[in-house]
Amino acid sequence: MASAAVGTKRSYATMSEDSRSPTSTFSNLHDTHLSGVLYTRQRSKPSVEEPLTSMTSSARSTPRNTPVPIPASHDIRRVYEPDASIVLIGMRGTGKSTLAVIASMACQRRVVDIDDLFREATGFSTAKYRKQFGASNHNLRQEELLRTALRAHDKGAIIVCNGGSLERNGQLLMQDFAVAHPVIHIVRDLYSIHEYLGGVELRRLRDMLAFSAPILRRCSNYEFYNVSEHALTRSNTPSDQPMAPAFLTLKRAQRTFLKFLSLILTRDTVYGPVGNANPPLEPGYPLSDVATELRKYTCAVQVPLSDLMAEDVDIQSLEYGSDAFEVVVDPSELDPHNQRLQTERADDISRCVSKIRRSTVVPVLYHVLPPASKDYSRDSYLEHVRHGLRMAPEFISIDLSLDADTVVEIIASRGRSKVIGHLHADKSWDHRSWESYYETAVRLGCDVVRFTRPARSIDDDASVHHLRSKIHARNSTVPLVCYNTGRAGRRSTCFNKHLTSVLPVSARERPDFGARCENNPETSWLTAREVTQALYSTFTFDVMKIHLIGARTQYSLSPAMHNAGYTACGMPHQFKCVQTSTLKSLQDFVHDPNFGGCIVIQPFKIEVISLADSLSQHARAIGAVNTLIPVRHLNGDGSIPGDLELFQERCQSGPVQALHGDNTEWIGIRSCVRRGLSPANAVRPTTCALVVGAGGMARSSVYALLQLGVKNIVVFNRTLEKAEDLVAHFTRLVSSSAGASLVPSATVQGPQPMFYTLKSRDDAWPEGFRQPTIIISCIPADPIDDNPVPNFTLPEHWLKSPTGGVVMELAYRTLNTPLMNQIRGEPSRLWTFMDGLDWLPEQAFAQFELFTGKRAPRRIMRETVLQAWRDEHGNPDADMVERRMKAIDDQEP
Repeated sequence: MASAAVGTKRSYATMSEDSRSPTSTFSNLHDTHLSGVLYTRQRSKPSVEEPLTSMTSSARSTPRNTPVPIPASHDIRRVYEPDASIVLIGMRGTGKSTLAVIASMACQRRVVDIDDLFREATGFSTAKYRKQFGASNHNLRQEELLRTALRAHDKGAIIVCNGGSLERNGQLLMQDFAVAHPVIHIVRDLYSIHEYLGGVELRRLRDMLAFSAPILRRCSNYEFYNVSEHALTRSNTPSDQPMAPAFLTLKRAQRTFLKFLSLILTRDTVYGPVGNANPPLEPGYPLSDVATELRKYTCAVQVPLSDLMAEDVDIQSLEYGSDAFEVVVDPSELDPHNQRLQTERADDISRCVSKIRRSTVVPVLYHVLPPASKDYSRDSYLEHVRHGLRMAPEFISIDLSLDADTVVEIIASRGRSKVIGHLHADKSWDHRSWESYYETAVRLGCDVVRFTRPARSIDDDASVHHLRSKIHARNSTVPLVCYNTGRAGRRSTCFNKHLTSVLPVSARERPDFGARCENNPETSWLTAREVTQALYSTFTFDVMKIHLIGARTQYSLSPAMHNAGYTACGMPHQFKCVQTSTLKSLQDFVHDPNFGGCIVIQPFKIEVISLADSLSQHARAIGAVNTLIPVRHLNGDGSIPGDLELFQERCQSGPVQALHGDNTEWIGIRSCVRRGLSPANAVRPTTCALVVGAGGMARSSVYALLQLGVKNIVVFNRTLEKAEDLVAHFTRLVSSSAGASLVPSATVQGPQPMFYTLKSRDDAWPEGFRQPTIIISCIPADPIDDNPVPNFTLPEHWLKSPTGGVVMELAYRTLNTPLMNQIRGEPSRLWTFMDGLDWLPEQAFAQFELFTGKRAPRRIMRETVLQAWRDEHGNPDADMVERRMKAIDDQEP
């Protein structure tokens, strides 16, 4: 996070000369704390006093084998009760308190700061108490307070703990607490901490970090690297206008940290009381509900850790067309004093995993090259694996050639990570040991098994296919990844069905590509695009025809966007627009054996429901369909298969047996609102939203708000009766038994969502509702047929939120609208404005998943939409494209 947005700061702690024991170093490690309204004010920078010199000198003079007297146990389970409190520990300046408040808002938990408790209990800061009463008294009081706090706040809290509470006995207390609670070590880069503290000599700060990191890592069971953010300009804001408020620099950190928490905790503990319906990855996106390892013909892009460490690495371009991101770690030597990872090495791994998470939505696969493939020790391998588990990767590999007890230990400590039992060996596929390894991996609890072998010739393909078939016949519940490596193994790589390792396109373009592949026998020789193209050229997949149907399609940007996505991923699909006044032509599409799906726009979103044989729960709740997908295989009873089965038949032609209707508009709306809201305006029980309009888009907007957990929704429409119909529809929904499973906010104990209808622009804001922080305009911004342009703006008395918020206008044909000019002209500069060019790609990503069964190449599709857009005179806007892409790249994947 940028130093301008980290939060409030305290003066740097002092240290007495009689406290030069290794553990007393932590008495100087204090963190930030936020009070009042988040991100709206700052205190003065911490002063740097002479005692800092004493502390860092002491740290350097202390033997490196003494900082951590408390050994770390490998007996870690990482299984917690849903309401178990979370602890954030770390150095000052790492952003613990800011992350704690972010988590508190999302999880609806209280923040407990150990420093604040100490001040309340003693009347002194920890530094002043130590100076006045001595180190021994200070340490005893800290230990007593920490023990009491951990016992009192055992559940339902986010606890912020700095190093001053972690003297020797404090370390024991924290390690005991970590047995049944997530204790997260927050890490940040040296230069950002240095900038935050101000005036600290860089060399001394580096020594202090190296000294403290092993202690903090042994007191914790998870690790989050808080990647620093740069100052951002508001999306779409011209470069000559002032910068956006500082809180917008926190958006990416907020999203990344909440995603990290979702991988640690059970589903009903993330995103507060509405989280029990949210899957770990992006909730609502179709593929988020289907396990990656169960889908067929998926790819995991392999990227060495050394490549990820480059400052200018482009994560998104590396993962185009892939379903997972495989970080390949080549173990290094351990610290000779404690046989643990050296601090810089551990930091590098944590930083790279966090960089991936903040730039992509696909799961992380953490793979350490096994001991047999390199000249390093078994201990180094295991230390790298254990450190990987601290980042909560979605997948982690374990070498099956290790002894069973070690494999069991790793599996027992995996938390929510899925374990891939991995073996790369130069044995014939006919050797009986492969089946034995598979059975052992399944028995020990592996979620996936991966076998690879260097190929001697393409004839080895027949043997690997035979092994796959034999194992599948005996056990089809645990997926098997099985293929030949090397140049001769390329064909078997293409036809492996699960998590095939592939290379990024940039690796193929390197002059040392061949040498790198030869030096690492596990490295793939193919890119995801090449594997996909091979599947189509061999008729494993078929070319699909995808359509857009509506009454006015000439301005649609969908064809350009979807076609660009297909090309980037190596898919030869055809996307066409059909402008028509009836739905009759849809019947012709459906009878085509290569029909791959259809986007439905106005005026057919409601009419098409009668042609669909089934609806997703979202389309049913909204009462409108904007996406149709073909169903080619029905269940034995004639019903529509589940999500996994529907995805398994994507991109395969044949007679269409049924049509399944879905709605992706709400996904795009929700995604934009989440991106536009500052952490200060995070959704709470009192959050209020305003929806302008009462048509199909307004219904999608209300549904998106309910999915976000908004419980207070005001509707305004020119025709009051339509607004009242919309409110009546959702009032029935949230009150019904079906609504309890469809709308997360309706499942929470407490008041049901409330709706209110404004009758006119002159109406005062309703009593009992807070001023809105989310405003969505769903009315046209350009003339349709003979109707005049609405030229809608918001009454000033509806824009009184003291913290601003986000305003969305879903139209995109015309961008320079009265509403946009009104919001951009707001003197407070607290409002973020988003329009249809922000929304359109977001909902299209979900459509791409429904049509192809693959994650969308997001940056390419976004950029294509912007480049394809034309103003009312048919002119492009290159400056607008550059501004928007820069803003989105800096905030979201």
